[in-house]
Amino acid sequence: MSLPFNPGSERIVTLDVLRGFALFGILYAHMIFWYAGGPLPEATYQLYKDAGSGIAIGIYMIFIISKFFAIFSFLFGLSFYIQIDKLEKRHQSVVLRFGWRLAILGIIGVLHHIFWRADILSIYVPLGFLLLFCRNLSNKTLLVVGSLLALNIPTKCAELISIIFRDQLQLIQEDNKVAGAAYYDVIKNGNLAHIIQHNIHAITEKLNYQINSGRGLITFGFFLLGMLAGRMRWFASIDQHQILFKQVLKKSSWILTIALLAGIILGLSTLLLKIDFQETPVAGWLGGFILEFFNASLTLVYITGISLLMLKPKWETRLTPLASVGKMALSVYLSQSIIGVFLFFNIGFGLFTVTSPAQNALLCIAIFALQIFVCRWWLTYFSYGPIEWLWRSATDLKWKPLVRSVPPRLTME
Repeated sequence: MSLPFNPGSERIVTLDVLRGFALFGILYAHMIFWYAGGPLPEATYQLYKDAGSGIAIGIYMIFIISKFFAIFSFLFGLSFYIQIDKLEKRHQSVVLRFGWRLAILGIIGVLHHIFWRADILSIYVPLGFLLLFCRNLSNKTLLVVGSLLALNIPTKCAELISIIFRDQLQLIQEDNKVAGAAYYDVIKNGNLAHIIQHNIHAITEKLNYQINSGRGLITFGFFLLGMLAGRMRWFASIDQHQILFKQVLKKSSWILTIALLAGIILGLSTLLLKIDFQETPVAGWLGGFILEFFNASLTLVYITGISLLMLKPKWETRLTPLASVGKMALSVYLSQSIIGVFLFFNIGFGLFTVTSPAQNALLCIAIFALQIFVCRWWLTYFSYGPIEWLWRSATDLKWKPLVRSVPPRLTME
């Protein structure tokens, strides 16, 4: 059995596979509803009631939404530790070096947000600076605080207080009907100038969403858990930590099952009692609380499950093509936005609401298969993805060699 490392490189192939897996889920999550990066009118989500669209949306709701960004966040925290560990071994300033690296990523994120309002880099960067101040926390603190944030406990407590004193679940009041109608018009009829103007003004909506949903806290929680995994070197030798991975997988699966059963019971109860989640804040709060455990546990099932599968030769062969996408994660993530916007928005092919969620799911699979092919080809001749190369060069303030002197084998063993 081959090791989960890329020969001749310090990169851990399993982490690149997980990044590739996460990027597929992120693409699916955005493709399913026409790459909209914000709220749409409620009627838009109900346009297609065919069986295929029902299945595509069901997959999105159960297996995709909120899970894959969490995987990506976990990997960001893990990579953060790997990078600062290298800097410390080289006796370089962690704060200055990594801070500069984050600042460059922040510029990329701002430009990306101007083009597409759901950009995640502009959220990662400020949280990344906060992570710098948490790098010396004890393992126990990382585990406890990371777990509480990953489960969104602070937000659920704040919501409970809001229900008691204001009889409202939402922490910051927003009119999604107005916001949805405005965004619908931008996607359907807006030119590039309209999109840019809208996205700049949507920064407030974006921040409100991070607070109301607790997404910012969840992201930072998985940052901390990823940093803990990096410090413990669990992914540097997965075969030596199989017992731990299997224990996490087993416990996460049990929590997942319990959360699923609790959700079903709550759903049936509200259906029989004719309780409206939106009109009954307590019911909405309880449903959200169960959902947080479901999302976090399924995220851990994905991470540990794929990591263990990578130890099996047949599965390693099947999953390794994802590593090429993971190695070019930033380039792929940005290219997905470009493809999505030009497919569905008025500035491109204008397929917004023309294609069904079922057709969008098929488009997602086709696009991602093409990205795997392009990434494998690119890495045959180049050392980095194009955006990764620019990022590294800007970080070092000198051009890094991009073209490989001797192209590697396409198999990326």
